[in-house]
Amino acid sequence: MMAVASDAKAFLFDFDMTLADSSYTIHNCTNLLAEHFGLNGVTREQVLYTIGFSIEQSWRHLFGDFKEEWLKYYRENFRGLEESGLRLFPNAVATLEALRSNGYKVGVVTNRHFAMRPIKATGLEPLLDVVVGLEDGNPPKPDPYILLKGSERIGVLPSETIYVGDTDIDMKTSVAASVRGIGMTTGNFDGEQLKAAGAWRTLDDLGGIIPLIGR
Repeated sequence: MMAVASDAKAFLFDFDMTLADSSYTIHNCTNLLAEHFGLNGVTREQVLYTIGFSIEQSWRHLFGDFKEEWLKYYRENFRGLEESGLRLFPNAVATLEALRSNGYKVGVVTNRHFAMRPIKATGLEPLLDVVVGLEDGNPPKPDPYILLKGSERIGVLPSETIYVGDTDIDMKTSVAASVRGIGMTTGNFDGEQLKAAGAWRTLDDLGGIIPLIGR
């Protein structure tokens, strides 16, 4: 494959369903929350659709409401359980290592609050130059703020940045930030849907990134 990203200096990644399959553990913990508060249970497919939203947006979609009481209970009782069930996708670590060894800056930009927690839980912290989430009141994607903040913090221009994500929200965010977006089909969207949302390239496996840089 011809190197088409040789002018890039940084690769920023979404976390959920891009670097890690979080769908099963979020599905489990969401239903534990629903059982405790007498809410309707949800399917993994319903949960998968909402991954990439902020947690408030997710619950409003799944339950038709959001309450701080639910969030407090979830964080106190299920956050650790959720994090213990995260599973990195094949080639996630190898791809990050290869990018770093070839001189690229690497980071995570996610709609998660407390974004460092899943990073540490999956052992990715040593491989990342920056992690940006919704701490400090940052607006969620598709607002481009956190993606632009990630590029700024590692000292590269948006035009020198590639964002890798699995949802239409991720691709719309990359378009809004004037960043090239690689759409991963590891989540709830296929290649055509990701292209329609603005993806520059689409891939089925993270290992496909390395041929793009020609290294």
